[in-house]
Amino acid sequence: MLSIPPRPWQLLVISAQTESELKTATDNLTDYLRQHRNLNLGDVAQKLQREQQAFQYRRMVVCRDIEDAMVALADPRRVLTNIQETQKRPVAFMFPGLGTQYVNMAGELYQVEPLFRAGVDYCCEFLKPLLGQDLREVIYPLGQQEQQLVSENPQGLDLRKMLGRSQTPTNTKTVAATSLLNQTHLTQPAIFVIEYALAQLLISWGIRPAAMIGYSIGEYVAATIAEVLSLDEGLRLIAVRAQMIQKLPRGAMLAVPLSQTEIFPLLNNKLSLSAVNGSSMGVIAGEIEAIEVLEQKLTQKGLACRRLETSHAFHSQMMAGASADLRKLVTTFNLQAPKIPYISNVTGTWITASEAINPDYWVKHLCQAVLFAPGIQTLWKQQYPILLEVGPGQTLASFAMQCLKNNPAVSQLILPSLRYSYDKKPDLAFLLKTLGRLWLAGVEIDWARFYAQESHDYLPLSV
Repeated sequence: MLSIPPRPWQLLVISAQTESELKTATDNLTDYLRQHRNLNLGDVAQKLQREQQAFQYRRMVVCRDIEDAMVALADPRRVLTNIQETQKRPVAFMFPGLGTQYVNMAGELYQVEPLFRAGVDYCCEFLKPLLGQDLREVIYPLGQQEQQLVSENPQGLDLRKMLGRSQTPTNTKTVAATSLLNQTHLTQPAIFVIEYALAQLLISWGIRPAAMIGYSIGEYVAATIAEVLSLDEGLRLIAVRAQMIQKLPRGAMLAVPLSQTEIFPLLNNKLSLSAVNGSSMGVIAGEIEAIEVLEQKLTQKGLACRRLETSHAFHSQMMAGASADLRKLVTTFNLQAPKIPYISNVTGTWITASEAINPDYWVKHLCQAVLFAPGIQTLWKQQYPILLEVGPGQTLASFAMQCLKNNPAVSQLILPSLRYSYDKKPDLAFLLKTLGRLWLAGVEIDWARFYAQESHDYLPLSV
């Protein structure tokens, strides 16, 4: 078993009643650090977070050690400042589906955040007999070695990887793990595990969702967080469901720059509407040959279509072959009414208690289109929440920004929690920046729980 090392990154927060006082406090902190270079930065961070009153003018920075903190506090590219809005806004969790998974996702969190690691470990142990595979060996095939490479290159993007031009990994374990991770029967449980464990970590820090929306597999995470399913039921359902899909005929999916109305005339017994991601962003799924013909037809019309990297035609009529078995499986669970409201992919509005506990609903969820665009519109109208994407990448954030661009002049705050695969920033630094941005916006963080696994010395710090 891995021992839990101390956090290699820290979040420094400063607040004041006026802009000038905030500047003075920042200067005072910088001077204090300059005079006490032997301090543990974690001690400084905890002192600032737990004993400083949170005023309206707020500033935050993520840094590695005392020397880095002095540099960061003077760098406007790294320091974030905000005047907190008078009215506090709720946080809504968005759980992504397939497509942004990658080997070693949240790897640094697995190493340094005990609660996240415990969640991943429990889920993977439970899934072992169901999958015949330890998912940790698929997600984290290189252990600490690969994460150390990421941490040594904390800034910038891997442009070749972002553009899909990366060279094939030379490490055979990485190649094998990537191939395994992209197989449906392992991809879906892996996404579920990472998103569930990450949600529990955020909740433990005081970031409790007032509402949720999941995309495809993400709705299963939302349902489990809302206690429609117990964790064990959610894990079993997602694993067995993925195995059912793996056995179905292969299919294809095509992202098209068309509205739902424009898509309907293109559909037939071989093509289905699979997702509505925006006013002119849809996905069509179906038989491989039919998708190829459609792609050629639309491309000739000058439309920029994109084939999705997928093995099956998800959320289409090609999923019907698993309907009976899925319905039978769901009837064995003790489904409950949701304790946290969340949006349904099937209806594009709030799920009802009767839907959540009905096995037929989960069959519809398998075979019908993901109505994300109407869903995010419905979610936004409920108190204009801060939208937090809980999972790898920023796909849902991108969709949400497109869907909400013409909404009332209420400031949108849409935040990620995990980097894209091509982003070279360390996982913890990435997440702490988001945590800091939530604090800037007025979200109350449970700093005691945040430091529950660490011990820090008392500092006579005054800023």
